[in-house]
Amino acid sequence: MRKSIFLLSLCASASAWSPQPKPSRASFHTPQSRHEQSFDPARLSSVESPRSDAVAPRPEAVALASALPVLLFTPESASAATAFTNNAIPSALAAYGHYISLIGMVGCLMVERLTIKPNMSAEEEDLIAKADTAYGIFGALIAYTGYLRATAYEKGFDFYSHEPLFWLKVSFVGIVGAASFFNTVVIIQRAVGRRNGEFTPMGEKLSKRMIQICNAEVVGICTIPVTATFMARGVGYSQDFPWQVEAALAALVFGGLSFKYVKEAFSFEDNPIALDSSSD
Repeated sequence: MRKSIFLLSLCASASAWSPQPKPSRASFHTPQSRHEQSFDPARLSSVESPRSDAVAPRPEAVALASALPVLLFTPESASAATAFTNNAIPSALAAYGHYISLIGMVGCLMVERLTIKPNMSAEEEDLIAKADTAYGIFGALIAYTGYLRATAYEKGFDFYSHEPLFWLKVSFVGIVGAASFFNTVVIIQRAVGRRNGEFTPMGEKLSKRMIQICNAEVVGICTIPVTATFMARGVGYSQDFPWQVEAALAALVFGGLSFKYVKEAFSFEDNPIALDSSSD
């Protein structure tokens, strides 16, 4: 490797000192001299004058020849491509898991949103139960990969902890997760009831409330990448920011909303479906 670098530097230096073509100078000849020149095929009468000017190097080649050894032998430039080799693969896998989890959450949420309706069949309720289970798995994965990216990879927790938008993003994640508890509790209750032979068609009131929760989750998920984009660029960063305060606030928001939605799910009363009865 060093031999090839030395040869490149040597070639650049040689090209730097190669002669340049001289610009043509206008000369005035008499008719006699032109005639003599035309009848001198062997160039016997021509006498070359000694060159008084030295060979001038090419400026651009000189710059290349002088800069090439510096660029190639500088340790910083040589190791720039492998500066983060140790954490490159784990960091890439954590980022991929983070992104794919977000896509999976949106997909599962849209399945629930488009399937929930009054008087769903048993197959449709099984579908939203599977979608909600996958939604929970993707949610746990996005929380785990997000923890790794904030503490072990990327800019490090020392940066994110002093970034107010980071804690705002955490608050949005907590709101979305807490809101999802309502649908999860309802789906589990209805799944248990079906296994016990107590299948009751979903009423319009409950289905409407579950759809509202899905819509709120979609809005919340859409706000998370916006805050993450500004957060990664250090918008609002302050070294004096008391991150413990906002971390405690984010925890209170998640805990309080989780209690609210779980309690609402257990105490929610649905309007029964009015069934048509034919009388003789």
